[in-house]
Parts: sequence; structure tokens; C-alpha cells
Amino acid sequence: MTETNGTRSRRERASASIENNPLALVAGGVALGVVIGALLPRLAKEKELLAPVGKRIAEGAGAAAAAARDAGKAEIDAILPQRDAAKEQISKIIGTAFTAAKDASRPKTDA
Repeated sequence: MTETNGTRSRRERASASIENNPLALVAGGVALGVVIGALLPRLAKEKELLAPVGKRIAEGAGAAAAAARDAGKAEIDAILPQRDAAKEQISKIIGTAFTAAKDASRPKTDA
């Protein structure tokens, strides 16, 4: 198989562009891998093996959110002891924010 001048020229240009910008090649490879990974169906074994990991991550995030909420409530109690209504409202806001963060950290289940 012989190589024509046009083919050789394209090959040399591609080689030079890879040498001049290797990060573009890496970024393109990562992007291609992400697309392929998103298109592949999940296997039952994969779900079985990764479900406990996702559950532990969600539990850890929930525990961190609860600890932060409790610390926030303690700070509010220390700063505003006479303003019960304000404390209650701020506690609700903090609780809602941490609940939303906790819910967002839970792994999504595919139907």
C-alpha cells in the first residue's frame, strides 16, 4: 500500500498538531470516554457492586449535613438567645438547606 502526498501531508499535520498541543488530545480522549460511558447500559452486577458505595457516601453526607445543622443551631442559640422567633426561622432555613443538600447527595436510582 503506497502513501500519496495528500495522505502523508495530512498525517504530518496531525502529528505536528498533537505534538504542539497534547492537552487537546487528552481532553478529547476524556470527552470521548465520558460520552461512551454515558451511552453504555449499566449492568446488574455494576449496580450491585456500586450500590453500597453510593449508600455509604449518602450516609456520610447526611451525617455531615446533620452535624453542620446542629452546629449552626448551637451558634444561633449562643448569638440570639432573646429572639426565639428569629432563631426558629433561621433554624428552619438552615434545616431546609441541609435537607436539600442531603437529598442532592443521594445517588439517583435508574428505573
